[in-house]
This record gives sequence, C-alpha cells and structure tokens, in this order.
Amino acid sequence: MERQFVCIECPRGCALTVTTDGKTVNVTGNFCPRGKKYAEAEVSCPRRVVTSSVRGMSAMIPVKTRGEVKKENIFAVMKRIRALRINRDVALGEVLDPDIDGEGTPLIATAQYHREQTDGQ
Repeated sequence: MERQFVCIECPRGCALTVTTDGKTVNVTGNFCPRGKKYAEAEVSCPRRVVTSSVRGMSAMIPVKTRGEVKKENIFAVMKRIRALRINRDVALGEVLDPDIDGEGTPLIATAQYHREQTDGQ
C-alpha cells in the first residue's frame, strides 16, 4: 500500500510517500526525523490533539487535551466534553478531566474562567 501525506510537524510541509506491506513501513520525502515519525504514526495509529470548549455558568471555557488522542476516539472524547459542566473558577492549565479518553490523557483549560456572581449568592 502506498499513501501520500504532507507533513505537519514543521512549517516546511514535506511531501511524504509512505509504503507498507503490513509489517514494515518505508517513508520517503521527509527532511527531518520528525517527518518520518509523523508518517509512521499516520499509517499505524493516527492521533490528534482535541480542542473544544466546556460549558461554564456564564460562558464557555476553552479546553484542549494535554496530549494526542487516537483519531478513532475523537467522537467519544467530544461526547464527554459536551457533558461537562463547570460551576467554579478555573485557572489556566487546570485539569478539568484527568482521563478524557480512557487512556490517561487529561483535558485542560486553555484560559482562565471566573464564575460570575449573581444577586443572592
């Protein structure tokens, strides 16, 4: 099997060609070792960082995974993110879910959030 990729590991954007026979993977076109590693991962187990937002009391809180999750698990991760509700102050970088994908990948806040106080609270 042969597949073509554009490497996203650096701004160079190398045109990669990956050939595999099911056991070995051969990568050509990469300028650096990161391109080879990227292409090998893309054909064996593609992974992505997930960015989204979580519902707070008064606003949405931007979040992301602190690592890459398997591409096949992104919809399950998004379902868990949509179910989260935050009713407290949140610091930048705070872990909101320590295991969002079932493989130990934390979900973190990418901005500070202050719950707005309402009258009577």
